[in-house]
Amino acid sequence: MPGMTDEWKLPSHDNKLKYFIRIRGFRHKMQTWRAGREVHSMPFHIGESEFSLHIYPNGDEKNNRGHVSVFIRNRNSWAVKVNVEFKIGSRICEDTFEIPVNSGLGWGEIHGHDDLLNDDDALDSEGNLDTSADISLIWEEVTGNGKKEDVDGLKSEVADLKRKIETLETNIMSKLEALENDARRKTRIACPECPVCFEEMKPPTKIVQCVSGHFICLQCRDRPEVTCCPLCKEKFTGRATGMEKYLRTIAS
Repeated sequence: MPGMTDEWKLPSHDNKLKYFIRIRGFRHKMQTWRAGREVHSMPFHIGESEFSLHIYPNGDEKNNRGHVSVFIRNRNSWAVKVNVEFKIGSRICEDTFEIPVNSGLGWGEIHGHDDLLNDDDALDSEGNLDTSADISLIWEEVTGNGKKEDVDGLKSEVADLKRKIETLETNIMSKLEALENDARRKTRIACPECPVCFEEMKPPTKIVQCVSGHFICLQCRDRPEVTCCPLCKEKFTGRATGMEKYLRTIAS
C-alpha cells in the first residue's frame, strides 16, 4: 500500500515467488487499529494467476483481536491451489490452500501481540515490521470445463516434448548427412582404370600414356612383360601429368 509499505519480490521459478513486505509503524497499528482493518500488498502474478497478501495488525475479526492475521487472496475468476510459507519475526507458518474465486485463506492468529513485541526478529527500533512469503502455485483451474491443471505436471510434459524434439532433430540431421554422403558417392566422377591391373588410377597414382592417348599406371608399365600399350600396341610417350592433375582436382 502506498505510504504504508515497502515491497519487493524475488521470482525463483515459473510457478514460485518470494514476496517481501515492510510495514511501517506496525507497532502503532497493532495498538490503535480496530479488528478488520488491513494492510495489503500490491497485486502480483504467479503463472497466469493474480494474488495479494493481506495483513491485519489487530486481527481480521473481533475473535482474533490481539493477534496478527495474514491471508493470501485469490484475485482471479478461477480457483487456485497454493502452498504458502509465511515468516513474521521468528515465527514461520506453512500450509496449502485451495482458494475459491475472489477469496482469501490464511491464518487468523499467526502471532500474538505480546509474543510479537518480545520477538527480537520482528519489530525494528522504529516499530516497522519485515515479513516475507514463499508462495508456490500448485494448480490453476481451467475455466470452461472445471479441469484442474497440475502446473508441475505440465512443465514436465513440456520438458519431455523438448527432449523428444531434440532427439528427432538429431536423427534427422544424421539421416540428412547420410543422404548427402550417398549423393556425393553417386555423383563422384570415376577415375580411369589401368587396363593391366584394372585398378582405378586415383591420386597419387602415377599415370603413363601411349601415342594413342591410352593410360596405364606406372607400376604396371614397369613390369618386364609390358613393352607397349596393351590396348593399341603403340609405344608409351611418358607421364600423363595433365590427367594426374585433373584427377587430383576432382578428388579434392
